[in-house]
Amino acid sequence: MLSTLARAATRRPLTVIGLWAAFLLLGFGLGTGVFADLSDDVPDVPGTESDLADDHLSGIDPTGESVTAVVAGEAVSDAALRAQVERTVAEVRRIAGVADVPDPYTTPGLVARDGQALLIPVTFEGGLGDEAEEEATDTAVETIKRIDAPDVHVSGGELLGRQLGERAQQDVKKAELVSLPVVLALLLVVFGGLRAAALPLVVAVSGIAGAFLGLFVFSQVTDISVHSIQVTTMLGLGLAVDYALLTLVRFREERRHTDDVVEAVHRTVASAGRTVLFSGLTVAVSLTGLLVFPSVFLRSIGLAVAAVVVIDMLAAVTLLPALLTRFGGRIRPSKVRSEDEEGRAFARLARLAQRRRTAVLVTVVPVLLLLALPVTGLRIAIGDARQLPATTEARQLYDTVDAHFPEGTGVSPVLVVLGPGTTPATADRIRALVPHAESRDLPGGTTVVELRPPGSVDGGAATGLVERVREIRGDEPVQVTGVAARLVDFRAMLAERAPWAALVVLAGIFVLLFAFTGSVLLPLRTIMTTLLSLGAALGVVVWVFQDGHGAGLLGGEGLGALSLTVPPLVVSIAFGLAMDYEIFILARMREGLSADSRRTSAGRASRRTVRAMAGRRGALDGGPAAMAGSSAGEEPRGRSGNPASERAGRRDAGGGLPTRSTARQHTGAEQEAVVTGLRRSGRVVTCAALLLAVVFGAFMTGGFSPILQIGLGLTLAVLIDATAVRMLLVPATMALLGRRAWWAPRPLRRAHERFGLREAAPEPPLGAESSPESQEVDR
Repeated sequence: MLSTLARAATRRPLTVIGLWAAFLLLGFGLGTGVFADLSDDVPDVPGTESDLADDHLSGIDPTGESVTAVVAGEAVSDAALRAQVERTVAEVRRIAGVADVPDPYTTPGLVARDGQALLIPVTFEGGLGDEAEEEATDTAVETIKRIDAPDVHVSGGELLGRQLGERAQQDVKKAELVSLPVVLALLLVVFGGLRAAALPLVVAVSGIAGAFLGLFVFSQVTDISVHSIQVTTMLGLGLAVDYALLTLVRFREERRHTDDVVEAVHRTVASAGRTVLFSGLTVAVSLTGLLVFPSVFLRSIGLAVAAVVVIDMLAAVTLLPALLTRFGGRIRPSKVRSEDEEGRAFARLARLAQRRRTAVLVTVVPVLLLLALPVTGLRIAIGDARQLPATTEARQLYDTVDAHFPEGTGVSPVLVVLGPGTTPATADRIRALVPHAESRDLPGGTTVVELRPPGSVDGGAATGLVERVREIRGDEPVQVTGVAARLVDFRAMLAERAPWAALVVLAGIFVLLFAFTGSVLLPLRTIMTTLLSLGAALGVVVWVFQDGHGAGLLGGEGLGALSLTVPPLVVSIAFGLAMDYEIFILARMREGLSADSRRTSAGRASRRTVRAMAGRRGALDGGPAAMAGSSAGEEPRGRSGNPASERAGRRDAGGGLPTRSTARQHTGAEQEAVVTGLRRSGRVVTCAALLLAVVFGAFMTGGFSPILQIGLGLTLAVLIDATAVRMLLVPATMALLGRRAWWAPRPLRRAHERFGLREAAPEPPLGAESSPESQEVDR
């Protein structure tokens, strides 16, 4: 498949580039329409009690969405201000689609006790179409905003989603403007030329367009969270740069061996393209864990990010080869370095970790476990407006209400739906849970009881109230919904499905890594070390944003809990990114092992040839000893020998991984392959991690607390994995395992030989400059 794509890209590069240009126009044209259709409603879980009760109320409750306005900054008893407010209330009541606007001066609780603020709640009619509701909302907001007061803020309901969508679009643009120049500067340092540095950015822009288009497609069938915009866009940008970096580095290496640009492109796709393919598959498999959860938000973001990964992969193996075919001749080959010079620092670090493997393990592992310790106290919550940047309308509304009104004002109530047949005793016990319960009757004999909890909307008092109602009701037709109830159901869903999600992801990763390596121990080692880096990264996020240590330095604050979507997203995405770097390194290790096998086979063949020629010369001289030696079969033994040995030699010459027999004959080959893998991939992995950290950091400038949490978690996971894990734990554990690292049971080994990835890296063409090792064999 890869060779087919490479041939298509090199034969018709302009056609391929033109198709991608059309895709870019589609992504930045049609795809950006997703910003107008974002939702702030994340925790809905289809089929749960809170979801079913909410659907039931939507069908019978005549009231619709509502928005809230706050007027503050001067004494609300001022005659001129009061006249403005009363006139505004009257005007809003006359707007088509508005159901109710209470008079704040005559309604208890709407004027602050300090007399410096008042609230104007606006409720719209139920059953309004999207356009009618949007028009009514915009007209009401415009009317209220005409009040002449220092602080007038309006938010809530459908308006909140639109406000957050507009802010998300601004933040994405800001992140792109910040990250792209920095990424370009870093690529200039890496490649030393503008042409080579610009190509990854072209692929990155394709990734952004793919993110927009993928989200827009999914928004037509499901709700898309406002936070998913930043998550998918930063991953689309970051992974595109990573894959392009890996491919371009390999292309420059191949240019050292051939002046034919097309040939260099084909060889690049055959090696780096396969690595990109497996890397993308591991990221996609990691995201399949999100599909196990019934949450619409988690499933949609998992599918959207997986779609972006596929687009990035396709860009790396089609668009980039086409660009290289057209412009690659102007890109300088990488410098020829001796084996001692290439990746010298990474090789030294790898050998040090191998020699001091026990010291590395007893030092690095406890440090990572210590960083992961705060995860044991992890708490999740829906959160309130404090998660939003201070400049957003919803946050300003929240801060103003919090400054002037009692605690709990504006908190969404726990809604208890009393169905027909509920006994009066049960209803009375439920109403008695709070001092001032409010009830209203709905068609069909249904009664809704509103219980306003003290504290925050998702605090312990609110969730405790939900659980208490569910205990009291027994078998009676009583359902609980509202924000707190949705949080309780979401937590229960995570606890129930998380083990299954982990099983799906780990099993998928294990199968992919086995197909790539032919070993059962390497996938296990990879999974364990990756879990260490994930735990450490998530532990720091908990310590910062939940416990409040240094959150202000990042533009956030300690909220006492993480956003409920952060743990599953960070774990699934970071796990995939960590596998990304593991594939990069393992690919180079495989090449080292394959090269060692080829050199060994070539050496054996050369020695057999020398012995055979010596035997023939002796036979021609006519010496009795020579004739005896010939009759004893020395020459035939040099040609054919043991059939089993011949088969082993053919396997080695074919570029596959060493068998157990060859591993015994070449003590230390595996350890040297680890050094070679880090020597040749360490620079790429480090640069890729740094570029991803820049992208994630740029998206953290927006100020949304969930994005800050996700961005910090992914940044730390990438940096920890690329340094402590891949540069220290990998060589240390490989040295500890030794030849056993590549072990697999005989049935699995046979299955891998038949179905697994056995393709080796392309060999340098004839006449190419040989490596120091091959020169030694030739001599």
